[in-house]
Amino acid sequence: MNSMSMYSGFGNPLVNLPVTPLTFASEHMGNEFTVISDFLESLDGDLPNMLSEQSMSVNTTEKFFLTAANPGDGTNQDRLMQVINAKFEAGFLKPYNYVNGYSRLQKYMDSNRQRILNVMGSFRPAFRTVAQTLTDIDLVLVEEAFERLLLDYDRVFSSMGIPACLWRRTGEIYKSNKEFAALVSVPLETLREGRLCIYELMAEESAVNYWEKYGNIAFDARQKAVLTSCLLKNPDPESQNVISCCFSFTIRRDKYNIPTVIVGNFLPVSLDG
Repeated sequence: MNSMSMYSGFGNPLVNLPVTPLTFASEHMGNEFTVISDFLESLDGDLPNMLSEQSMSVNTTEKFFLTAANPGDGTNQDRLMQVINAKFEAGFLKPYNYVNGYSRLQKYMDSNRQRILNVMGSFRPAFRTVAQTLTDIDLVLVEEAFERLLLDYDRVFSSMGIPACLWRRTGEIYKSNKEFAALVSVPLETLREGRLCIYELMAEESAVNYWEKYGNIAFDARQKAVLTSCLLKNPDPESQNVISCCFSFTIRRDKYNIPTVIVGNFLPVSLDG
């Protein structure tokens, strides 16, 4: 089945794609933009690695070790960039593959797919503008900054008494505190490395509401935080228990204004009275 025909009856705002080919400085950003644009190609089995697999040459590997041991002249920033470039060329650094996350979201949001498509359509032009300028090295540096943010939030989350977690723009949770783990009744270690997505811990209407509010401000640098409400749940399909929460989320953007980290705080509220 043609992937576009799956949504032909739904007034999909994304089907009118430009007929001229789009070019991107990074294949990774090009692939993510393509998924945002149509958001309907089902990928079976293991998703392909979007960074072309090339045999690692001894020369590039040796170059990395030599550069790391003795960077050239310049400022500390210049020397760091020399090492990062050499590490990237040797195949030891790769940008994060967000295509997996969009495919996972698509499979989850079957009954509300059109509303999610509308969200993707709302920030597609802004994403395209930025995506066409970024190289793989830019994306590697963004990923390095993401890792530093995770370390920063180790300290922040450990000092908070309010349930909190953070996730990537595609929803995969990468850090949580013990209060949030207790709130949704899952082990803390499952709230790391993208094992669960934030929308998998929300009632479906709450998840769609989150995506719509996220889409409204995703690329608007003037806005960072949203206060709303949601119903949280345990990811076990057999669980019928839901927790009503006041919910706020803050978007942390990289230097290219692309959302990198979303930090959520959840305050349980009683439905009684």
